[in-house]
Amino acid sequence: IVGFSPFRLSTMRVVAALLCVAILFSAASAAPITKLGRTKLAPKAVKKGLGLDLCPLCVQFTSQSISELLNIILNAGVVGGCAELCGMLPQKLEQEACNLICDIVGIDAFIHLIEKADLDPIYFCELTTLCPVHDCEGQCVKITDAAVAPQSGPQGTTFKIGVAMQGFNQTSTGTIAFSVLPPDGMPFGDAELVPKGFSPGTFQAGAQIE
Repeated sequence: IVGFSPFRLSTMRVVAALLCVAILFSAASAAPITKLGRTKLAPKAVKKGLGLDLCPLCVQFTSQSISELLNIILNAGVVGGCAELCGMLPQKLEQEACNLICDIVGIDAFIHLIEKADLDPIYFCELTTLCPVHDCEGQCVKITDAAVAPQSGPQGTTFKIGVAMQGFNQTSTGTIAFSVLPPDGMPFGDAELVPKGFSPGTFQAGAQIE
């Protein structure tokens, strides 16, 4: 299942699930795309700090650490500042990314937004304003075409899937997501971050599976 999800502060997210696809996913769109998941934070990205678009860094960091931070906040009680709170995270790069984001928004707002975000990394980063917010009204993005080649084949066949999409209105930070529903196995999938959101225009996504 392929879907797009332009996040909105008012309705949180809009998801369309229209097409069965596969394991390797790539996307080319009007905005850069960043892999989600528990990948390691890049040291250069953390050290450059304000020289970067901080939305992907924020989402990557909170995807890994928001649950830990919430537990720390709930269990530690009163925390003196960003360095003290972030210093409780186990990894040095997590601490550096945490300090960077916390220093930007301030310790009180940082704690409040961690609690408010309800373990949603993109929502948290929108609340901090590190990720852009455009509450899309009306139709935002539509999947206009999809194709699979070949349409069938024996085990070991490589299937290629293409999806065309039309953006109608600028959205907030969002994702392009896919899910595989095996007939005799557990569903699996992944998602790609679109940090600047979906813009008006046409764009494509592709995937392949063996």
